Amino acid sequence: MKFTSKIPEPIGFQLAPLLDVVFLLLIFFVVTQKIILNEQDLKVKVPTAPKTTEETSRAIDEIIINAREDEDGELVITVDREEFTREALATMLRRMVKVNENVPVRIRGDAEMHWQKMADVISTCTQAGVWNVSFSKKMPEDQSAK
Repeated sequence: MKFTSKIPEPIGFQLAPLLDVVFLLLIFFVVTQKIILNEQDLKVKVPTAPKTTEETSRAIDEIIINAREDEDGELVITVDREEFTREALATMLRRMVKVNENVPVRIRGDAEMHWQKMADVISTCTQAGVWNVSFSKKMPEDQSAK
C-alpha cells in the first residue's frame, strides 16, 4: 500500500502590509521633524512675560527667526538652523512675501540682547514687507504652575 504524505507548503511572510506601515511611519516622522526643528536655537533664551491673552496656535507656514548676540556682541540671526545676515534675511523674507503676503513671522529674541539689535531685526522684517510679526516669550516661573 502506498502512503502519500501531504506536507503543506511553507507560509510566506507578507511584506506588503509591513511596507505600508513603515512608509506611513516614515511620512509621519518626516512631517513632524520639520515642525519640531525649525524653532530651536538653544542659545536663545526668550524673555518672560505674564499671560495676558489666550495663547493662539501657530500657523503652519510661520517663519521663526532666532536672534541673539554672540560672544563678541555681534547679531546672530538663524532661521531653520541656518545663519543669515540682515541682508540675506531681508532677501529671504521678500521671496516669502511674494508667495504669501500675509506670511506670519515669529521672532525669538534673546532676553539678554540689546534692544537696538532687536530693533534691527524688526526693521529688516518691515523693510521686506512683512507685517504679521509676533514675539515669543515664556511665562514666569511663579505663573507657569497655575
